Amino acid sequence: MDNQKRQYSIIVVTYNNADGLKRTLKSIRQLDYAQKEVVVIDGDSNDTSLDVIAEHQDVITTSVSERDNGIYNAMNKGIRLVTGDYVVFMNAGDEFANADVLSLVNRYDGDIILGGDVYGGKQRMPKETMTLYDFLSIGICHQSVYYRKEVLQKYGFDESYKLIADLKSVVEPLVKDRVTVSVVMDVLAKCEGGGLSKQRWRDTLTENRRLIDELVDPFYREDYQRFARINNGMLHDFTVLSHFHSIFPLIKWLSKMVSFLNSKFKHIPIE
Repeated sequence: MDNQKRQYSIIVVTYNNADGLKRTLKSIRQLDYAQKEVVVIDGDSNDTSLDVIAEHQDVITTSVSERDNGIYNAMNKGIRLVTGDYVVFMNAGDEFANADVLSLVNRYDGDIILGGDVYGGKQRMPKETMTLYDFLSIGICHQSVYYRKEVLQKYGFDESYKLIADLKSVVEPLVKDRVTVSVVMDVLAKCEGGGLSKQRWRDTLTENRRLIDELVDPFYREDYQRFARINNGMLHDFTVLSHFHSIFPLIKWLSKMVSFLNSKFKHIPIE
């Protein structure tokens, strides 16, 4: 594929966030890359989102406003409408890091291209080479992930996952098809904080465990074992303990005490 002619599809998912939608569309308007289309999937908003969509028809290629069954259902709707070579998703309120993001991504090849992000004001960067272990432990920011359209259309987003279907959309083709992953060591998106996966972190851990159980095969056994020592063995106990918030100050105090004792007595020889 001639990178100079590569087309990008930007899918914007929104529901009752007119102000956020304005910011996202303004960010798209400032992009310096011409070969792009914009698909807006609105979940039947009852604020002024439809007015915002009408005001930005010169930027928007296609828009749909109807009820959906959650964010991943809305994202799947968008997949069926795109025509570009690569696809990226933005939630209303999210922005591209700067005007030349698509031009930067266009220098890279891969079935999946991903980069860094600023999430809730904090910068997060991937590793230069992302392994299965890295994806499972670090996670992804879907606003900084560019999927080759054919990969995305094959796998889409598993709507039985409520919190990390976006992570599965990267891990599953990596495991099953050994897709190529290219990493851009630069910030590609600025995202609003406070997503559901952060708010419902116990459920997120449980879905992460399910993802491992479903997708890890013997080819990735070494990565799986490294991750399992951290999450699989401790996940159940940690999830149970997390319901008892009062225990955490005690654990913190005990940890400090152990560190103090270790610093005081570590040089005393054992008879």
